[in-house]
Amino acid sequence: MIRLSAGTAACLGLNGAKMDYYPTTAYLLAGSRCLMNCSFCPQGTSHGHNPAGSRLGRISWPGYKWDKVKKVLTKARQQGVERICLQAVRHTDGIIKIQRHLAKIRSCSDLPISVSAWISSVDDAGELLDSGAERIAISIDVVNPDAFRIFKGGQQENRIRLLLRCAEKYPGKISTHLICGLGESEKEMLSIINSFVSAGITVGLFAFTPLKGTDLEKWVSPRIAVYRRVQIGYYLLNRGAASFDNFLFSGEKLISCGLTENHLKKTLADGLAFRTSGCPGCNRPYYNEHPGGDIYNYHYPPGNEQISAATKESGLLKQYSYSTPRAEVNKC
Repeated sequence: MIRLSAGTAACLGLNGAKMDYYPTTAYLLAGSRCLMNCSFCPQGTSHGHNPAGSRLGRISWPGYKWDKVKKVLTKARQQGVERICLQAVRHTDGIIKIQRHLAKIRSCSDLPISVSAWISSVDDAGELLDSGAERIAISIDVVNPDAFRIFKGGQQENRIRLLLRCAEKYPGKISTHLICGLGESEKEMLSIINSFVSAGITVGLFAFTPLKGTDLEKWVSPRIAVYRRVQIGYYLLNRGAASFDNFLFSGEKLISCGLTENHLKKTLADGLAFRTSGCPGCNRPYYNEHPGGDIYNYHYPPGNEQISAATKESGLLKQYSYSTPRAEVNKC
């Protein structure tokens, strides 16, 4: 048995759901209960069988028998799928079960595979790469060290140290996930992004999504202005179009990327800053958003009006600058 995101199941014809945009990555989830107890995630053992237990982000993950999944994965490329993402909860067997799943996927598909899982060492990453993974994601998730200890448990510096060591040994093959809206400041978020970009680590940026049944179900998603500034900062750093040393902050809020307004608008005109970030081919439709609400990560190429609106939402252009009520900020 393996779980697929509802969108992946629809894309591969396993359910009758219709979507305006289908995922360009097939998302698979191995395991049912995680040894971790992250406050924002319903997969932890302490959360029991709560209403959100079948979800990650806003997405539900129904289970399917492997024989049925393997059959549709053979035709996934024809459905516009560019990559397979195998996500796994943390369990007592370490990476052994993940390796078994990789073998099954490899037996029916030649698509590149990303693995997002708890690994304990650089050797674990190497074994997963040897077993057929093309990329490994070691999720940091929570940027602020104190919030990390509260929401995930353990010492953030240990996980970052492992992430950097893996990136050094396996250049171009390591990713991480960061969640905006878990008690960090904009300066903290962009500082850690800068360090990861400098180390050649691919960052998948997420917006915090409150889920019923989790410890943070009453928290709010990040303000769209905050998220846009973080998106823009990450995009400029990742492209080498700006330097973190030239970023200007007022307190902890980004107020300038060190570019003229005209230069900034031209650099953002392709809309890529506002697209889903992460591994190549990853678009995660509606992972953080409600259809009809704010779109944090565009899972399709935004049009000129959407690009213009997203740029204005950042408040980085003087003629559109505005302040946002502080009451909406999540604090630990």
